[in-house]
Amino acid sequence: MPPGTDGPTTHRFALRGRIVTLDDNDTVLDDGVVYVGDRVIDAVLPAEAPAPPGFEQVTPVVTGGTVYPGLIELHNHLPYDVLPLWNVPKRYGNRSQWGGSRNPAYRTLVTGPMRVLGEDPELMPAVVRYVEAKALINGTTTTQGIALFSNAGARRMYRGIVRNVEATDDPDLPEAGSRIADVEAEDAEKFLARLKQPHRLLLHLAEGTDRAAREHFLALKIKAGRWAITENLVGIHCAGLAAEDFRVLADHGASMVWSPLSNLLLYGGTADIAAARRAGVLMGLGSDWSVSGSKGLLGELKAARLAADVGEVDLTDRDLVAMATRDAARILRWERAVGSLRPGLRADLLITAGTADDPYTALVRAGDADIRLVVIDGVARYGLRDLVKALASGEELEKVSATGAGGRVVNLHDAAGDPLVAGLTLADATDRLTTALADLPALAARPPRPAPLTGALAGGVRWQLALDELAPTGAELRPRLGLSAAGRTHPTGPEPGPATAAVGTLTPLTLDGLTAGADSSFGAVLAQEINLPADYGARLAQLLT
Repeated sequence: MPPGTDGPTTHRFALRGRIVTLDDNDTVLDDGVVYVGDRVIDAVLPAEAPAPPGFEQVTPVVTGGTVYPGLIELHNHLPYDVLPLWNVPKRYGNRSQWGGSRNPAYRTLVTGPMRVLGEDPELMPAVVRYVEAKALINGTTTTQGIALFSNAGARRMYRGIVRNVEATDDPDLPEAGSRIADVEAEDAEKFLARLKQPHRLLLHLAEGTDRAAREHFLALKIKAGRWAITENLVGIHCAGLAAEDFRVLADHGASMVWSPLSNLLLYGGTADIAAARRAGVLMGLGSDWSVSGSKGLLGELKAARLAADVGEVDLTDRDLVAMATRDAARILRWERAVGSLRPGLRADLLITAGTADDPYTALVRAGDADIRLVVIDGVARYGLRDLVKALASGEELEKVSATGAGGRVVNLHDAAGDPLVAGLTLADATDRLTTALADLPALAARPPRPAPLTGALAGGVRWQLALDELAPTGAELRPRLGLSAAGRTHPTGPEPGPATAAVGTLTPLTLDGLTAGADSSFGAVLAQEINLPADYGARLAQLLT
């Protein structure tokens, strides 16, 4: 929200530590202070410098760590982050091969459970509370949002404490879309016209490593020299692109989002990042979802580090940190508001323990227990109790006990927050979901109830999760343009599922843990994944714990 609008009470404060600004000069202050007033950074100065006007009586809080811009995630199917990591049984070539009705395990692990959770009036808010807190606890200050449908036919985005790229209500943070109308997805000219509207579109592109995955990109070519690509296209995954395809993206000003762990788990390969960098494509990071990805950006930084090492890509830790901060902000056209630590920008901050190692390597290697503080819009939202309490005076703080990092609390108070989760604690959300997932067979076997999106229900408006690709909704996550081959034209990309599909027989599931360090099963499954490069899973599990 814009500074000064309704929200938690803020005050002037200052944080002292090593300051990694991610500004255009990559300035690092070994001992500096970030001064914050009214949710905005007023100054970033060496510790020995005089305090700026208005802060003469403010004593800097000593963090004992390193201060970074908050992490900006450009791809996540957030509601699905309650589900456990899938032990992928085989290598797939593209997205169509593992999702939907072709794969019965997908219904058991993904679509069936999410229908049960997403349509239940008590469980759905618990999903929202849990997954947003999970993103926060993993250092994320901005991510993709949660879409909701109502029984009255309305659609809206959930607005919580973590910034949502799709619903900002702030002219300094232009909103990005992640869905397009199905008629635009299937017609090249309409798709191009959509791309010419003045906002970014974060859309899946070339999901996989085989020919069909690349055809999904090639279908964007309207005719020689003319492509349905503009600077507003942000391609998610791009794993099927060849070197010349990245040059096309760059020539048209498009950018991309890299989700290496998810790509490796499903396809045994990921985007040609070396070729993308040579072409000059701007890149961000996304953890995708918990079914085949990291628990958050803190983990995805490590997955990206290992992927670059395996592929012998010249990618420094500073490059990786920039992808999750400064470069992500540039992709969104948010660089004048977030993404670095400069006067006038919003106070979105991540503080980790220690100041000894290289500052960029330190963040890439940081574990769950190293996060000392997360601040969003000038409000302390998660971290060590003493640090959060020093900045969130008077707010009700909730102890977080399921992270493996002692002494942490979360501040979920937001007077202007969405009433959907008002009063719901993280502990209550965790308990509801743990019980529900363990009891999935019984919940799925309940007698059919009135369709949640039709008819008038007692109590007024009722909301449910608008889950991606469980059924056609008139919106698509990717272009589905026709590609001519052998005299026929066929749409690229996975086929939408049936309009109605039974939940079917389900099995009990375990709620995915908030952090990798406190979730031993996550590392165990990683180490068994058959599509990962040799030792990758074991090495990643070691880095995460």
